[in-house]
Amino acid sequence: MRKLLGPLVIALTLVVASVVQGLFGTGARAQSAKPPAPAVVAQSDAPAAGAPADAQPASEGNNAAQLGTENDLFAERIYKHVYGPTDQSKPLDFSTQPASVPHTYVPGKLYNVQVLKGYTYATLLGQMAAYTSALGVQCTYCHNTTNYAYDTPTKKIARTMQIMSNGVTTAWIEPVKKAYPNYAVTGAVGCVTCHRGQVNIGVHYNVVPVQYLLNHNKSTKQAGSVVNSMYSAARSLGVNCLFCHNSADFVTLQYYPTNQIAQRMWAMVDDINHKYLPADIKAVTCYTCHQGNQWPTALVEAGLNQSPVQPIAAHPEVHLNPGAHLASGAAP
Repeated sequence: MRKLLGPLVIALTLVVASVVQGLFGTGARAQSAKPPAPAVVAQSDAPAAGAPADAQPASEGNNAAQLGTENDLFAERIYKHVYGPTDQSKPLDFSTQPASVPHTYVPGKLYNVQVLKGYTYATLLGQMAAYTSALGVQCTYCHNTTNYAYDTPTKKIARTMQIMSNGVTTAWIEPVKKAYPNYAVTGAVGCVTCHRGQVNIGVHYNVVPVQYLLNHNKSTKQAGSVVNSMYSAARSLGVNCLFCHNSADFVTLQYYPTNQIAQRMWAMVDDINHKYLPADIKAVTCYTCHQGNQWPTALVEAGLNQSPVQPIAAHPEVHLNPGAHLASGAAP
């Protein structure tokens, strides 16, 4: 009986997927006959703090429940109007700045360094070069060139992103490498991992929140969301179901380390979207880093060192076929 469980689950999954696809297809056909809808339906009439006047604030519930084209367009508007290139003609207002920002900037000296402490002026310039290369921008994108120490809105979000890069590496990536050394890949998450030379990372392949995946008493709607999530994860990594799942037992999820790693990565994505990104932007998915590969192909030296490195898997063979690797009697 247990041997039949896997095929039955697969058949049920395909049925649910076809139903969900039909619903989505019907919605898409109906939508095509209507004029374009606003980017995000808001629960409040007031725009988010710092958002452009014409932007409608996103519902936290909507953002948490799904990510898609509408959120992508809204994120692009936020980036463009709030976190875009620094206005070099705007007068400096030192009343909004920390005391470490000098009124008279002296080139060659370090001021207002809050995260990259311990860097010399020369090595800090190397970090700045890595940032500009990763985003495909120039120094003027984040800095006011009359006073590089001055905190512009874009510079402040860039600082948050550097904190995120280090936090993701120390809180998520390094523990996974320690727990599953055979699946480790050299390098750390950096600006280039997500941006790849572009300012806007965009949103690719919808995901649903972690609580749907961890809820074993799923409704039909939630089951459809899980199917959608599995599809997005598979496309994001360029794999199929058997990369994480044993086809004879889709229920207990106890066989492959890749499945356990994937659950940690789901939680990491949820953490990034809610802890580090602006409240109106939930733009990170599995695809953001993986972009169709089993492991990210653009990594950096360390969380606080944005020098690019070549990602190298400790044991590429375990990524090619996790099931065969475990069947051989090898350790996870």
